[in-house]
Amino acid sequence: MANHSLSKYLSSVLGVLLLATLEGSACGESSTAFGKMGRYQVSMSEVSDQGILLVPRAADEKEQKRQWPGIVFCHGLCGPAKMYSQSLERLCSWGFVVIANQQQEDCGVVNVRRPIESLNAVHKFQYCVNSSVMAAHIEKNLHYLASREDVNPDALALVGHSMGGGVSIDVATSVNSQQAGFVKAVVGIAPWNGARPIPSSVVGKLNVPLLMFCSKSDSICPCSGRATAVDVAIDSSPFPRVASRFEGRGMAFLFGSGADPYWHGGTEAIYKNARSATLVEILKTNHFAIAGTDGKQMEHLAYQMANVNGFGINLAEKPFRWVPTLEYSVAFLYDVLGIDPEEGKAVMAKMDKDDRIARVYSK
Repeated sequence: MANHSLSKYLSSVLGVLLLATLEGSACGESSTAFGKMGRYQVSMSEVSDQGILLVPRAADEKEQKRQWPGIVFCHGLCGPAKMYSQSLERLCSWGFVVIANQQQEDCGVVNVRRPIESLNAVHKFQYCVNSSVMAAHIEKNLHYLASREDVNPDALALVGHSMGGGVSIDVATSVNSQQAGFVKAVVGIAPWNGARPIPSSVVGKLNVPLLMFCSKSDSICPCSGRATAVDVAIDSSPFPRVASRFEGRGMAFLFGSGADPYWHGGTEAIYKNARSATLVEILKTNHFAIAGTDGKQMEHLAYQMANVNGFGINLAEKPFRWVPTLEYSVAFLYDVLGIDPEEGKAVMAKMDKDDRIARVYSK
């Protein structure tokens, strides 16, 4: 009996060790070509009235004189561009000049536990959540990239997270209606379908490839359904009954009339109304980790949002050593921008068998 118990115990221990080993090897490195830093060194600086600029540096002097494709990166609501630095470097290292605007980063304190400070910060929040202001900044960044000698003006793309993802769709639709083909592609990472105009209401006019990522574990901008961060904020309030009654009015007060926890159908509504789009549903990640390289830097932003700004944030259900968003974004851009279509398509074809991804929709 003792030997049987010992054998059972050792089997359990070995099973746990084997599982940990398998998880460690599975999460070590991605199997795709773009699941790591690219071959270019990255030079980072700040450009007055534009934001953070990242330029790839080639070892070969002749190659360095080429024109690179350009990306305007659009941060999320209350998310400082510097908090995305690892993601920006990853994108740049694959041969993109990247500009990330630093406007609308300071939302102040919007926290039910700090009511006086929150009242004083309402004007800051309402400025940051103004989609028209962000759209103007994005357009300015686009024209800045197009004017640079080291950027190919015929290979410009928008990549945005959260509010930046939603506004990117709006901007690409608007800009291309005035100058056809100015923006060649859009990547929306957990795009917020609460921007104005509502992205799902205009995306049908977008005539360039659109790639979007979402997660049902996202408590702020899920693929569809209720944004549960609202529930977390109410539960964490010292006066939950009062907070729950304020929910409807509070959403409209902060985000504008018509705002609701469902964001007009969420990312799936944007996909449904799009002409040409791919929607990738990522497994078990939160609203911030989905935009990162290994999840760590973005988790710091999640803590900041929860502790400073007062938003109830869910952390990732598992520790991400790497997340699939950026590698498939690079593959998508390599294809649609004509950088290396064959390699881009080859990597994109692997999404259906990627165990980090729940499902892929494409049309």
